[in-house]
Amino acid sequence: MKLFSALFLTSGLLLPVVTHASDVVLTETLKAFTRCDASFFSSLETHSDAWKAHAPLEHGKDVAWFTRSNRASPSAIHVPMVNAPSVAGIELLSYFDERMNLNSLGQYFFWGFTVEGHPDQVAQRLSSLMEHSELLQKVDSAEVAYIRSEIRSGDRWLDIKPEPGRAIGTTKLKRILLLEREDPKGDRTRITCSLQGGVDGSALAQLRPDLPPSEYPQPDIAIGDVSLKEGLLKNLDSALLQPKFKSLHYTFTSKKGRGGDPKSVSVELTSEGGLLKKTETYSEVFQVERLTKADLIQLKSKISGVGDGRVVTTRELEINAPKSWIAGKTLSARIVATKFPVQPDDEPLQMPISCKIGQRIPAFQVFASLSGDAINLECDQGNIKSSLAFIEDLGVAIPLDATFGSDHYTYAITNFEFVR
Repeated sequence: MKLFSALFLTSGLLLPVVTHASDVVLTETLKAFTRCDASFFSSLETHSDAWKAHAPLEHGKDVAWFTRSNRASPSAIHVPMVNAPSVAGIELLSYFDERMNLNSLGQYFFWGFTVEGHPDQVAQRLSSLMEHSELLQKVDSAEVAYIRSEIRSGDRWLDIKPEPGRAIGTTKLKRILLLEREDPKGDRTRITCSLQGGVDGSALAQLRPDLPPSEYPQPDIAIGDVSLKEGLLKNLDSALLQPKFKSLHYTFTSKKGRGGDPKSVSVELTSEGGLLKKTETYSEVFQVERLTKADLIQLKSKISGVGDGRVVTTRELEINAPKSWIAGKTLSARIVATKFPVQPDDEPLQMPISCKIGQRIPAFQVFASLSGDAINLECDQGNIKSSLAFIEDLGVAIPLDATFGSDHYTYAITNFEFVR
């Protein structure tokens, strides 16, 4: 027999064996994943030769994890699976890794896979890998969600009845395995492991060895604890942007598109040293604090309820403001910001804004009790386009509508009160 033919035949005989071996080790790793502990990352290291054919890996001491392009970027939480592997009959499309800081409601860490298939089908197949599959309970028929819940008691994990939608707070530590629809049709499923509540460094060191200590929850940083760079405000002396009130409170409804339900948002503004301290309240758990000039130029911000709770602070500022509100002129600013506390993968945030000045309108068209004029502003912040009304008598900009990517929102003021 010719050497080439012999090698070809041999490789053909070995291929099913190699493929089967790869299927076995991938299944072992997915089985480890269902435990929602460090054994998943240990299995990735043990079987890294098989997994690296589908996604890039990083390695630590006896563990491995999927490489995110930039852990500091919320837009980079997904790692696509190349040649999406079918593991235990489940086609893995991507891996995700994200977190949220809900402050008094707890820290939330999520990691897992987006997979092909309806949650009912995925739950059936995943159950065959679980050591106690009876603990995975269907809790919402409408949304098609399955949950296995545990709570930490000393050094043990105790099984508890699932409590979907209930925040645990900061005094207890909960671990869940969750299956839910990724899209409205249910064609894809999100399989999630999550640590929730009183998540601290010791819990993450034990259960999430892929995370560096720099990503462990830090003591909450208040927006007032972070100082502005010395000399930053020297370009903000424009007479156009000076506040003319002590405090201001207004509410507005936000409606997405034509068919969306309006949602109420509350805004509090106080004037201090020519700047505005602003608090936007969207829900019981979601709030945004800002320090701004006229609510046009952002100097600091902190989001509570989504993300990592760090403070975004402007470090570089160049502003170009006209001396008067002349239609057709432009007010613009080059803003470069950073996050605090600083993390190793952080990159400067470019946050430019350019507002074209439009026509004057009576301020009562914005809200009935307002006097004087309002100036229309069409502002461009890259992915965000917004229409604002600058209330000349108060020295503050009020949002009228905004477009975030392909999503358009309209705003309607429902209440407006201020103190001179």
